[in-house]
Amino acid sequence: MSDSHAMSHPSGEFCAKESLTEEVRKVIDHTVTVHTMRPESVDEGRVWLETNFREAQATIAPTGAKLSSQRLYRSPQARVTFETTRWNRLIDYPARDMTITVEAGMTWRELCALLDVEGQQLPLDVLEGEATIGGLVAAGFCGPRQYGYGTIRDYLLGFSGFTADGLLFQAGGRVVKNVAGYDLAKLMCGSRGTLALLTQCTFKLKPQPVQWSWVLTTWETWEDLEPALERLLFSDTRPVAVDVLQRAALPPVGNELTLAILLEGSQVSLDWEVQTIRKELSNLGPTELLVVSEDRQTAHADRLMTRLLGSQRQQPYELMVSLTSSKLVALAEQFPETTRIMGRGLDGTLLLSWNEPPAPHELAAGLASLIESASLAGHPQEATWEWTRWPDNSIPPPANRSHDASSSRWSLTLKQQLDPLGLFNPSVLDLRCGKPWPENL
Repeated sequence: MSDSHAMSHPSGEFCAKESLTEEVRKVIDHTVTVHTMRPESVDEGRVWLETNFREAQATIAPTGAKLSSQRLYRSPQARVTFETTRWNRLIDYPARDMTITVEAGMTWRELCALLDVEGQQLPLDVLEGEATIGGLVAAGFCGPRQYGYGTIRDYLLGFSGFTADGLLFQAGGRVVKNVAGYDLAKLMCGSRGTLALLTQCTFKLKPQPVQWSWVLTTWETWEDLEPALERLLFSDTRPVAVDVLQRAALPPVGNELTLAILLEGSQVSLDWEVQTIRKELSNLGPTELLVVSEDRQTAHADRLMTRLLGSQRQQPYELMVSLTSSKLVALAEQFPETTRIMGRGLDGTLLLSWNEPPAPHELAAGLASLIESASLAGHPQEATWEWTRWPDNSIPPPANRSHDASSSRWSLTLKQQLDPLGLFNPSVLDLRCGKPWPENL
């Protein structure tokens, strides 16, 4: 294993139990059943993890800002909530190299403030400014611009973190061209805090766009919209986002079935791309076409992207469905008018949200059609979904994840290496899959 991936304890001598706070002693001594740990420093966190592993072996839920969606990824078996919000320092920011290294507890708002000074961005479109960087990595965050920019997985260059026994390790590096060792950074994205407790993250960055334009077209039916999505696959333009909205209650399109196309670039390139989009879609029958132009001077709260994300977040129940983009329209048509729909038209992601818990028979009917079509095509892995918001104390309906024996075996092996006692968020990935790990793996 290369030096960049070697595991080692950090320097600094601590007398484990004597240096712990009184609150931590209570957990170690089993005098409380549920506890929140907020270490002031990484060293204090290391000492607690070492002592817990050696003596108490309490199960741990790593957490950041405690957003409502994160509750779904917190193990109900965890005795300790381990907050990293006090680990929020800037470690390194060589702006010319277009990379930045921060502690995992830094908030999205704090990171954006640093990047704004240099006119740079991490293109993720996060609505909640209090979300922590470590939480975004653990959630495998992706936003509307993933079509043009990719997800957080494409920008994480390296990280450092703790194993369950307090061993500090690092993977990747602080430079873009780094090919040493296994790319463990990618495995941390979407791991839901089950593999390691992140302490630092390094990202590559992009320049902020100077200007951008939204092309908004409205359509009578999903059947009318489908040819437009197919046409955009072969467009001469380069959209960074292609979203489909229905009942979004979003000015200026209201509740109409809307295709929202985001373009970025100079004024000259935007003028050309907008005109090209008009020509490509005009003969397909949109009922209306609007162009909304914005730039860096547009207040963040007034930007259409912010309002688009905010309209979706108004609904407390949200289901994310992943499917091939060719099936997006057929599935969207299955759901009743009580469903608010936001589809990432060319990415194969459909976000369904409700004000009230969806009726089981309505939900079952829509998802059953997805399962059937995928199974008939011989690709059951195309029919996957998971709840991303569910505010009640009750457990949401089970998610559906494809089960592949080889990938499960690899995931379980990695989990056993980094967390042999299963202390980090036990059963969370199992709950997301709606099934336990096979005992024979």
